[in-house]
Amino acid sequence: MYAKVLKTYKGKAEIEIVCVEASNDNVHCGACNMGQKPSTKPETVLAQNKIAAKPGDMVECNLKEHAEIKAALLLFVGPLVLFMIALGLSSVLKMELWQSFLSGTAVLVITYIALRFLLKNKTYYYITGIK
Repeated sequence: MYAKVLKTYKGKAEIEIVCVEASNDNVHCGACNMGQKPSTKPETVLAQNKIAAKPGDMVECNLKEHAEIKAALLLFVGPLVLFMIALGLSSVLKMELWQSFLSGTAVLVITYIALRFLLKNKTYYYITGIK
């Protein structure tokens, strides 16, 4: 997939994915229009910039191996497991139903805040070359 570099900093680049029509040789990945309505501003993502691309450059980028699985495990399975552990602990501590619910919700909120903080500059994209 191709992208335009918008900003660069600390070995990373903020890129805007540019849709290239699917050809007979490759399959269209759909990343160019993920979660967009037709009239909205294009999405930007963070990518590793090991080739030192500069703002305005058109670059070829890719996803790291197993990126979707890693992201799903981190963002969905991790909080779910922590939530279930919190509910189990509240059951062992013989809390009432509303206290169990509040403790589980508190764990989810803390997990969300921690993930937002820890994954602020995390990316599964990387730039492979300048076009």
